[in-house]
Amino acid sequence: MSQNRRSILGAALALPTALTVGGLAAATPAAAAPGAVDAGAWTPLVLEPGITPNAAAAPEVRLVTIAGTAFLQARGLVTCNLTGDARIGRLPDGFALPTGYVRAAVPRNNSQGINACRLEINPAGSVSVFGGNTANAITWVQFDSVQTIWR
Repeated sequence: MSQNRRSILGAALALPTALTVGGLAAATPAAAAPGAVDAGAWTPLVLEPGITPNAAAAPEVRLVTIAGTAFLQARGLVTCNLTGDARIGRLPDGFALPTGYVRAAVPRNNSQGINACRLEINPAGSVSVFGGNTANAITWVQFDSVQTIWR
């Protein structure tokens, strides 16, 4: 009797799978819409005095639009000596401003077991770093991990 229940249950479970696999095999893949991805040009950040860009990896930002959604990408490295929360720069002139605050965790010098800080861009385009203090100064910040929704 248990074999009959197993075979009935097996057949019942296999039927939706067979229908789904058959439907997927017959389906045609959707074509990517032309121009669905638009990557803007890399543009240097405007840095505050005392914030030094790395010669081989100056900090830059760009917007990438995928299917109508804009994403911010950043890259580069700065050296600094931040002993408190500080504005480190601003977005380049003409760069689209965010519609709200944009925040991301970014790598920093590993000190006392802390190896990340918060990067924030406000709606006016100011770029700030949070997390430094006098006992644990931020001496460099890397932006390569910033990939976030912009608008």
